[in-house]
Amino acid sequence: MPYRKNPPDLDALRQLATARLSGRSGGQAAALLDMQQVQRLLEELEIHQIELELQNEHLNTARAQLEQALNQSNELYDFAPVCSVLIDAEGNITRLNLAAAQLLASERARLIGSRFALFVAEDQRARFSAMLAQAQAEHDRQTAELALQINGWEPLLVQLKVVWIGPELGWQLVLVDVSERHRMEVQLRASEERLTLALSAVGDWVFDWQVSSGEVVISDTYAPALGWSREELGSTASDLMRVVHPDDKSSLMLKLQDCINGISDRYAIYYRVKHRDGSILWLLARGAAVLRDTNGKALRVLGTLVNVTHNKQAEAKLAEAAQFQRAILDSISAQVAVLDRDGTILQTNAAWHKHMADCAFEESVGKNYPALLASVFTVDPALVNAVTSGMAALLTAGDSHFSLPMPLQSRCGRWWFTVKITSVQDAAHRMVVTHEDVTALKFAELASLALANVDHLTGALSRQNFMALADQELARALRYALPLVVLMLDLDHFKNVNDSYGHPAGDAVLRGFVETVKEVLRESDVIGRIGGEEFAVLLPNTTQDGACALANRILAAVRASPVSFEGHSIAYTVSIGASDLAVQKSFGALLAESDTALYRAKKAGRDRLEVSWDNTSLQSSGDSPHHVAI
Repeated sequence: MPYRKNPPDLDALRQLATARLSGRSGGQAAALLDMQQVQRLLEELEIHQIELELQNEHLNTARAQLEQALNQSNELYDFAPVCSVLIDAEGNITRLNLAAAQLLASERARLIGSRFALFVAEDQRARFSAMLAQAQAEHDRQTAELALQINGWEPLLVQLKVVWIGPELGWQLVLVDVSERHRMEVQLRASEERLTLALSAVGDWVFDWQVSSGEVVISDTYAPALGWSREELGSTASDLMRVVHPDDKSSLMLKLQDCINGISDRYAIYYRVKHRDGSILWLLARGAAVLRDTNGKALRVLGTLVNVTHNKQAEAKLAEAAQFQRAILDSISAQVAVLDRDGTILQTNAAWHKHMADCAFEESVGKNYPALLASVFTVDPALVNAVTSGMAALLTAGDSHFSLPMPLQSRCGRWWFTVKITSVQDAAHRMVVTHEDVTALKFAELASLALANVDHLTGALSRQNFMALADQELARALRYALPLVVLMLDLDHFKNVNDSYGHPAGDAVLRGFVETVKEVLRESDVIGRIGGEEFAVLLPNTTQDGACALANRILAAVRASPVSFEGHSIAYTVSIGASDLAVQKSFGALLAESDTALYRAKKAGRDRLEVSWDNTSLQSSGDSPHHVAI
């Protein structure tokens, strides 16, 4: 319906009103009115005139807004991202936007009046005509993909939507360029085909899972590999799940659900499937969601299946071999550790682990072996250097094994071990360390030495053995700057015991004295018989204060331990002189200083301690026993 415009001015409006009034009155003259009625009529006319002016203003404003909206609509139409074309009943273009003009590669003015069908590829024009007819007949939108042929260029694929508007306006066409999408789809299909061929060539299976329908397209060789035909196995996800091992089904379902729900974009999992003959195959499944809906749920999942049964069997054999190796290592009574080329401990056996646990040491795996020797064993630094050099020779000189020349003593208890390091001769240049427990042999050796070097009467070391051992301890103290104290002990008035009770009684007192002193001494301390009733005590790694405390305990223990012999309780005392490693560099000099201090103790009244580093007498507290005066 055509729009009616307001009169352009008041004169035109007056003429229209006069004509309409004449029509209503039929040409009859108006009745005579008095002045009051005329005045009222004039006011009414003025009010109506004002109302008409206001209405006219509102109408003009609405018309301006409408024209602005139409202009904006035209701009939106022109600059819309999709192509819009209006063709009349003859198929000629009557209107199109800028996007359509750009698609058809011509100016908009030249395109107006052109037949749109001329831009459609010749072999698809009949299809285009059929779409127009069907849209007109059914009053419904028609959609299809058509190829446009423009200026002899390569065909341009578009998605075309056709709507019949009416006889006056014709058809509305909406075109979307999908040629790039089509080209990418072609490339994707080609890539998928190449990938499928490549994976099939190496024995992998490819699957394409349409999640919504459950349909799975999988390589033709998959079903026969499980002993089934394609028809027997089926083509849905539920069908394929039937052959999954029951113990692996839940974990596989969880992985698939995480991928479908968007928790993960891809997945990889090992699981077992059952062959038709009852055997088990291991598969490695990898998949990824390649298409999701607006809620992020997977619509399509692509992936591969790889038969890794041989790999799993090999892994099982390796695990069995490793378990067998572990059993062999743990069955060995010796302590065994495997090192890498840098000396780091990689593996230990049960005997090694038990020794470390018994000694309350930390786990040794991951630690450096030479450093461990210095902390766990009583090892001379020279021996640690020898071990380091021996390990280097195994790597560089091609030696097969290395052994320390002497056993090592553990800091934990009185255990002794031999050390042997053997090269494995493998690509990783690993080494095997063996600690053989030789504690029993060492004790037998020490017992043998004791028999040869112990004073048979008292059980103290003989003078010769004591002096040799003292020289070794002195050298160690000087090398590592350790304190060392020597005590000289002499029984007071021992001649009176022999004269009063006989020499057998004197021998009993000497034996009792050594037993009493040994109970006071520490395990590292050593007592030796220098001659007659004179003894020496070696106190390694002992300070002056520690030596004084120990000497006073000896004085008190001797005083409180009379010897019983043939019904007699023989009380006795001992005098002690002490010297330490301050200035002297030989054990003979230390012994001489201790002897001088002992002489002072005798001269000062006996039953006391005198030290070489202080002229002050250190007499023990308490009264001497009075069972027998010596």
